[in-house]
Amino acid sequence: MWKTYIKIAFRNIWKAKQITFVNVVGLSVAIAAAMLLCMTVYKEFSYDNFHEKGNRLYSVSKVLHEPEKISYMPNMPHPMGPTLKAEMPGIVNSVRMGNNSVALRVNGELKSISTIYTEPSFFNMFSFPVVKGEAKLGLTDIVLSEKSAVTLFGDSDPIGRQVELKTGDTWKALTVTGILKNAPENSSVGYATLIRLENHPDYTTNNNNWFNVSLETFVELQPGTDPETIRRASKAFLEKYFGEDIARQKNGGAKPGDYGAYQLLGLIPMREVHFSPHSNLGGEKKMLVLMLLFIAAFLLFIASINFVNLTLARSFTRAREVGMRKVMGAGKWQLSLQLWGEALLLFLISLLIGSLIAYLLLPGYNALFKSGVSFSLLLEPKFIAGIVITLLVVTGLAGGYPAAIMARAQTLMVLKGKMTTGKTNYFRNSLIVTQFVFSCLLIIATLIAWRQMDYLKNKPLGYNTSEVISVPVGPKENGKAVLERLRADLKGQPGIISMTGANANFGMGLDGSASTSIITWDSEGRELKAHWLGIDHDYAKTMSLQLVDGRDFSTAMASDSNGFVINEQMARQFGPGKGQVGFRFHLDDEDPTEYHVVGIVKDYHFKSLRQEIEPQLMHVLNGSDNVRYIFVRVAPGGLAASMDRVAAAWNRAAPQTPFIGSFVNENTDRQYRTEATLTKIFISGGVLTIIISCMGLFAMAVLIIGQRTREIGIRKVLGASAAGVVALISRDFLLLVGLAILIASPVAYFLMNQWLKEFAYRTDIHWSVFVLAGGLAMLIAALTVSFQSVRAALMNPVKSLRTE
Repeated sequence: MWKTYIKIAFRNIWKAKQITFVNVVGLSVAIAAAMLLCMTVYKEFSYDNFHEKGNRLYSVSKVLHEPEKISYMPNMPHPMGPTLKAEMPGIVNSVRMGNNSVALRVNGELKSISTIYTEPSFFNMFSFPVVKGEAKLGLTDIVLSEKSAVTLFGDSDPIGRQVELKTGDTWKALTVTGILKNAPENSSVGYATLIRLENHPDYTTNNNNWFNVSLETFVELQPGTDPETIRRASKAFLEKYFGEDIARQKNGGAKPGDYGAYQLLGLIPMREVHFSPHSNLGGEKKMLVLMLLFIAAFLLFIASINFVNLTLARSFTRAREVGMRKVMGAGKWQLSLQLWGEALLLFLISLLIGSLIAYLLLPGYNALFKSGVSFSLLLEPKFIAGIVITLLVVTGLAGGYPAAIMARAQTLMVLKGKMTTGKTNYFRNSLIVTQFVFSCLLIIATLIAWRQMDYLKNKPLGYNTSEVISVPVGPKENGKAVLERLRADLKGQPGIISMTGANANFGMGLDGSASTSIITWDSEGRELKAHWLGIDHDYAKTMSLQLVDGRDFSTAMASDSNGFVINEQMARQFGPGKGQVGFRFHLDDEDPTEYHVVGIVKDYHFKSLRQEIEPQLMHVLNGSDNVRYIFVRVAPGGLAASMDRVAAAWNRAAPQTPFIGSFVNENTDRQYRTEATLTKIFISGGVLTIIISCMGLFAMAVLIIGQRTREIGIRKVLGASAAGVVALISRDFLLLVGLAILIASPVAYFLMNQWLKEFAYRTDIHWSVFVLAGGLAMLIAALTVSFQSVRAALMNPVKSLRTE
């Protein structure tokens, strides 16, 4: 019997080759896409799940209630970790970490490498295996990762060997004590080398400074301690150490939050650090990952609808076969098993083909989305369970539902081939509508995301982005010295207009760094806040900043050492009659140094367009605050030649540091990698869902037209035109697509409006987007259905009337 069922299943599948092809191709493509997307989602949500104490580890942040918003401070001051451990019940351990690039010298060879300045408790809290030596971190020790050990020492054993660490203008000898296994790809904490925090250049200055926030801080809670208990107790703790700050918040009109606090500690579980809600980047990343999951579900759901709909429609064309089986004594379970078995066979074929497609596309997918996923993830129990559940649900609906209807039907009606699901076909139509709702959602989302990306790329930022080269200096060099050497080398060179330096970049450079410094101070009982930027002279000229009053810094003016160039927002924050050129102020009521405003520049977008322009103070860089980025403005023509000229001069000025210059517009575009990736996902998902939906619509039209062949012949004999027949057949399908557009439009508007709120500067959602998306969906659906409709309308009516 089983052999017979399998043979009949293959015969029925082969008999309906067109429908089988649509089913298998649509489901295979959807399975392949869903596999790739779900592997990415799985990897992202697996971050930091390998730490043995993971359920007791928390990242410490600070929540500040300001007059107009709630802000978050992810980094902590140097004393925070040890003081929490000493004074806060329930906290048994803490670790502080500062990431930086350092210059190391090994056997006279200078190398630049990233490091974590940290404490010995790092090894007690986190689970990073030691592969050689011991995890020992004294004042003169250094611990390496496997990769950095090869970088620094090649194939030789580094244990006990010495490296020299550059600290300022001196070198300090460190001994390699251990080698850690490379941090897993799904670790929020990455490392190349680990050095004791006391070796940080600013440690002595900041060790007891509660107002320099520069370290990541993690705490380990005592087993059974509720994080909310720590959060509640942090009110009194923060009032003790940040009383002046809290008083300024009150005076500024801030409203208290939970527990009547103006400041509270936020404890972020270790497994959520990757998606930290207190980080813009983390929040965007989580949204992107959830969108991947959403689109994977979209694709699989739409393909499954096709599968169920076509299997359902096809099953009712086999009414006589089912009737004969019932007459011959087949039971309900046998009918159900036969239809379910055929659906299962098709699904398994699609699963195998989809897996093969996913395997072949994986390298390109990893390159496009930088996901770094491995096919071995499919062997994870959760993945296997998901595939099995999907298989049972889809094949159960595709085979079980029609079988249940047929089993309940009268045998005589089934034998006559008059088996129907009802005149209105609610189930079939609702599935078609659902399919196109999802397709329209993705079309609209794609159009809106594309408009926003176009807006981000083309909005004037208030400074020159296309003709300025940004060069990171790196830790090996003295930035000011390199800048002066470049100035001398490139002076008078064709295409070079001006040059300057700063301690922060625009956007995100090729060194992967994007940072800003914020300073707050009291002024006549008010709290003022500004972004703090150190610059060299010719900054306004090089970046084409528009001076609205005053001047740029000048090497001829010694008084500029206590001067500031400010933006218009800063001038407004100072208040009427104060924020003008020549205005004198103190950065603290108790600070004896008097500063003055040298010039005012027109507001420009020094941060991404996600944020509104905020007050900014620009000061002259001195020896203790070195140039970290060099900017070279070049002539509009021959940009590539100018880049080569700057690169050659750099190799002469800093031969030990590779040149990694880029144009500023490349850096600013790099800020929006998440949005660019999201747009690619929308486009890819939209195209796939439309293709799969239209394949289903095409096959459904084939089946329905086949059922109405005799009706079409009678209409033509009675005088109906071919155009009239096409309109009759197409109308029902297009009405369903139109209904889907009406449902999808408000949902898409709400979802994309929420997404656009992430940007302080954004495009509007214009009505034309919905008209274009709806018109596109209708056009695609009309073309899909019309092909079969025209074919049926042109058929010889005599042949149509002979069709049983």
